[in-house]
Amino acid sequence: MKIIVYGTGCKKCKSLYESVLKTVKNNAINAEVVYETNLRTIIEKGIMQMPALEVDGQIKSAGRVLKEKDLLLLLS
Repeated sequence: MKIIVYGTGCKKCKSLYESVLKTVKNNAINAEVVYETNLRTIIEKGIMQMPALEVDGQIKSAGRVLKEKDLLLLLS
């Protein structure tokens, strides 16, 4: 599984990235987690709100920081 967190480096974006890392680690999920801050890439993906979460090529969330229980639902 490949998980990409899109963000500009703001507090919310970093918080989502850290939540994803924690969730993956605590639940032994086999995943590659990437934090993408390149604005050109974000625009090409059509993301209008950040932070955004992509799982295996599909945008699953945008504009909010997800809690661990919500992340687990998206990653399962």
